[in-house]
Amino acid sequence: MSVFTTAYTTDKATPGQRRVMLAAVDADGRLPDGANQRVLNSLPESWARTDVAAGGRFLTTEGRAVLAPLGRFFLLARANPVNGCLSGTTGRSDMLALVRDGLAVLQDSDGRPVSVADRWERGNSLRITERGRRLVGMPLTAPEFAERFPVWSQAMWKREGEPARPVQILGWPLADGTVFVRPSGAHLSYAEQRERPVPAKQIRPAPQTPATTVTSRPDNDRRNTMTEKPEPTLDDDLEALRGLAAAALKPMTPGGETWEQVKALEERATTGYELAERFTEFDQRATADRRAPTEWGISRELSEEQIAAELEKRPELRALGGFLATLATMGMAPWQMANLVRKVQAHQEAGADKS
Repeated sequence: MSVFTTAYTTDKATPGQRRVMLAAVDADGRLPDGANQRVLNSLPESWARTDVAAGGRFLTTEGRAVLAPLGRFFLLARANPVNGCLSGTTGRSDMLALVRDGLAVLQDSDGRPVSVADRWERGNSLRITERGRRLVGMPLTAPEFAERFPVWSQAMWKREGEPARPVQILGWPLADGTVFVRPSGAHLSYAEQRERPVPAKQIRPAPQTPATTVTSRPDNDRRNTMTEKPEPTLDDDLEALRGLAAAALKPMTPGGETWEQVKALEERATTGYELAERFTEFDQRATADRRAPTEWGISRELSEEQIAAELEKRPELRALGGFLATLATMGMAPWQMANLVRKVQAHQEAGADKS
């Protein structure tokens, strides 16, 4: 199966033709023998070719494209193969068409089907069905580990004559030999970071970076090994939001064909929905960052036993007297108090020497 290159629409097929071809998807592409003969005769050979040797008619790439226009095909092909969730935001017309044809189903967080009217309820999501997986050539179960990369893992995309580029794996290899990836890198533009299908044979394992071991410290909050990648900063998220906003406001090409204008509008709508979702996440993260000093709760009440233990460990704190508990409530750690006392004593000693 090859990736569709023509923006077909379901208006090209009658409801009866669409039902027959959807049934063929469930049967590995073979048209059902018991279907209405008039409907079967109305299907052109370009949609369903006759195979005399196999004794039947089978869907062609063009026939499959009639069932899923280019935008819906890529939406299904980008579904998370592990949990079936469709990434990004789905337009209402696409959502209704996918659910109507049994290519996707709207479910709540517990996996129960819900009405399409509840699309925006928290926890509800659109998930690809077995029929949808068959249509786009997505495996029904996970391929052998040697034939795939784990979803969301990092890999390298190597094209002939070009340097290898780091990418993130978004799915399993499809039947046409492609796999969806997202190029990654600090200096890539928004357009360069868009998800895309690439030949699976061009994907290479990412080079393994050795874990960095640091010296053990008495502070229990320190990790002995640091292997996690730092998450993107708020500045990185803001830069990505600016790229989405620029794409959503990109002027349309004047004088283009009608299908080009419609496709541009669909892309802008999808980008706008993605911008709204990512901005909500950014706003929540930025709000949490502003409130972090309060939520950390660095102040604490010291008991008599804790105060005695700190005085035994750091005798210089005796100079603070009853202020030790007060400074702890204000958020100062004992070692910070000890440094403060030393600085004050050093300043006093320096003044005494001058006199």
